[in-house]
Amino acid sequence: MDKVRLDVACVALGKTRTKAQDLIKDGKVKVNGKVISKPSTLVLESDSVEIDDADTYVSRGAYKLKGCLDSLAIDLRDQVCLDIGASTGGFTQVCLEKGAKKVYALDVGHLQLDRLLDQDARVIKMEGRNARYIEDSWFEDPINFLCMDVSFISCKTILEPVFSKLKPEHCAVLIKPQFECGPQYLNTKGVLKSEKTRNKIVEDIKHFVLQTYQDVVVEKSQIQGRHGNQEYMLYAKGRR
Repeated sequence: MDKVRLDVACVALGKTRTKAQDLIKDGKVKVNGKVISKPSTLVLESDSVEIDDADTYVSRGAYKLKGCLDSLAIDLRDQVCLDIGASTGGFTQVCLEKGAKKVYALDVGHLQLDRLLDQDARVIKMEGRNARYIEDSWFEDPINFLCMDVSFISCKTILEPVFSKLKPEHCAVLIKPQFECGPQYLNTKGVLKSEKTRNKIVEDIKHFVLQTYQDVVVEKSQIQGRHGNQEYMLYAKGRR
């Protein structure tokens, strides 16, 4: 009998592949009653695959944005939001939970957005879009709030054109120091261990954002990156 990867088998059960990989790594998937934590594990069609997805959020990233907005008591009621690096839609989901009337879910990839969010009339899916080349003509509405979670690129590379072209009133950005430094700073697992280097990166990005916004707050993310990297949530308001 043919075998398939476990994350692919989960896609057949209605999950996006990214979400399936997160669930597997978090120990939420069983094969024949046994927890399997490697997405690449091969399974048979005849195997019993069970998913414990009682969690209401479509990604771990949702908790990072939620923690930031909750701690600062940020209300998104009736606001138009832009989620850059939307992926499965964790940030998008939190924006809707906080009262957003519309969320543009933008990602350079395809077929990642959670099915229920894809079907939500308040969510405008924007697949295959590179935010480095963003234009205000892409959107029907002025953007009130920007949230962003991108990987393998410096967040400043995206923020510069976004701040210039869209002028969001306030924003929340996930800072991932492991993607802001050279590979020589990372250990073999891709983790940036040096707190000094992390702090320097965070201060540099904060200084960059302060050129556009008057008030900037940075907090440690309540949840670490997938490989144990310490990440940070930056919130900014009051455009200059």
